[in-house]
Amino acid sequence: MIFFCEDCGDKNDLGKANLKNGRAVFRCCSCQYLNSYPVSTDLEKIDSLLKKIQSYPEIIGAFLYHEKSRILTNHMPQILTDADLEVLGIYLTRSFLVALSHYSDIHKVMITISDKHITLQKIDPDLFVFVVSKTLPLPEEIQNLLRASGKKDH
Repeated sequence: MIFFCEDCGDKNDLGKANLKNGRAVFRCCSCQYLNSYPVSTDLEKIDSLLKKIQSYPEIIGAFLYHEKSRILTNHMPQILTDADLEVLGIYLTRSFLVALSHYSDIHKVMITISDKHITLQKIDPDLFVFVVSKTLPLPEEIQNLLRASGKKDH
């Protein structure tokens, strides 16, 4: 999981040991500032969901993106760096939220870049799942998993 220091902005790669009582607590590796971020959802459950989604042959990868904390869980091919995923996360969640401000019944967005298809699903107020696939639509089983993960929000 990647968290950014509130003081200096440096990236910190954290393990699950840093999660305590629904918060990610850590000292920045660069400036030693003590950070504490709320983690509003069960990351192990979502990580399990991403692994299950990843098991389908048409899926290239998936990642979990928090609007403030950025990338929380990454199951994408290594060719894409964390910086690449952060750019995708920032711009696609902003686009989703702008669309949501005009059309309140939007629950997911699908985008095609080259021959890759990105599905963005909001599962908590600041939390999004990205699924990258070779084909559209996503298999019905994956759509059901994504729908179930976002039910408490809508």
